[in-house]
Amino acid sequence: MRTILEPAREIPVVREVDVVVAGGGPAGVTAAIAAGRNGARTLLVERYGYLGGMMTGSNVTWYLGFGDGLKQVVHGLADETVIRLDQAGGLVSGRNNSGDCNSNAEFVKWLSIVMLEEAGVEMLLHSWAAAAVTEDGVCKGVIVESKSGRQAILAKVTIDATADGDVAHFAGVEMKTDRHDISLIYGIAGVDQKKAEEFKKKDPATYAKRMGELNEQGADVPAHSVKFTGKSAISAEDLTHIENEARKSTLRGLFFMKKNVPGYENARLLWTAPQLGVRESRKIVGEYTLTEEDILNSRKFPDTIGRCGAHMQGYMLYDVQGLDYDIPYRCLVPRKVDNLLASGRCISATHEAINTLRLIVPCMLTAEAAGTAAALAVKRNVPPRKIDVSELQAKLKARK
Repeated sequence: MRTILEPAREIPVVREVDVVVAGGGPAGVTAAIAAGRNGARTLLVERYGYLGGMMTGSNVTWYLGFGDGLKQVVHGLADETVIRLDQAGGLVSGRNNSGDCNSNAEFVKWLSIVMLEEAGVEMLLHSWAAAAVTEDGVCKGVIVESKSGRQAILAKVTIDATADGDVAHFAGVEMKTDRHDISLIYGIAGVDQKKAEEFKKKDPATYAKRMGELNEQGADVPAHSVKFTGKSAISAEDLTHIENEARKSTLRGLFFMKKNVPGYENARLLWTAPQLGVRESRKIVGEYTLTEEDILNSRKFPDTIGRCGAHMQGYMLYDVQGLDYDIPYRCLVPRKVDNLLASGRCISATHEAINTLRLIVPCMLTAEAAGTAAALAVKRNVPPRKIDVSELQAKLKARK
């Protein structure tokens, strides 16, 4: 591959804060709120013009992972967020035994702004974390790219909430990369559900044949999604391919259903999500890597930052009710690089273990711990790996 030499240039430092959070999804918003509430001057950087990440951009609006299938396990900021959404009319379903529920994406965007402002958090939208500022194994902030140009944000502690571990990767943290399905979600209207169900019951063989033909075209209209396997969420080429093919498949599938399945004659496409739904990509190699065995054995850790429900019906290993497990603080702390924490689905876990940790609520759980730990590190003037974990645990327990 040919290369060019980019000339050295001075980059303006536009902010100097206690904590900078890269990524404005559920993890980033939660981490920033936690840091702000604990007294840290905090700045949140987000690449899009709205907050909520995959919840609002990919329309993955379910708050999943509150419990173990029988009871609620996760509380704290995640629970507060859902309670406030409910009070504002922002839920579109009731909460089940575990506390899980579905939400309205526009309300999530709105409440994210409100709660960040209440916590005194500054926001910088339309800004992409393009590099890390590092010196002698210490992360000192991030470089962002935007319409304003290339700018530096310096911070005493940086939190990577990019989902793909971008900042950690740029900072030289050892990373583990795995792949999972990538989806595009869309909305359709004009379907006569009663007529479609009657056709399915009356002639199941033909219906099954039609669905098989539909799947051969790469579409799943009844599920309102198009799914791709074997592609990388950190490859611009792969993402471009998926974006284009998914949108073609969506219309191809809709046209097929209109022609071949009773009830879909008047179906029409309302929207496609502006952001692909990514399940897994880069994860840090942390001071501890959570494993499948840890989850299935409900292992306890002295540095736990919370317990997560492992019930995830229909997903690989964890269709087990009543099982929960500890998440160690060390999973948020990368090896070697200091003053940097991970939160959300880029924390240190194996491919199998991330299956439940990548859900919205566990991402918020790890993020609340990361934000609280970052503020504590600033207050005590120590690197995040050196904080008194018992003090962190006390603060998190007080939020329950």
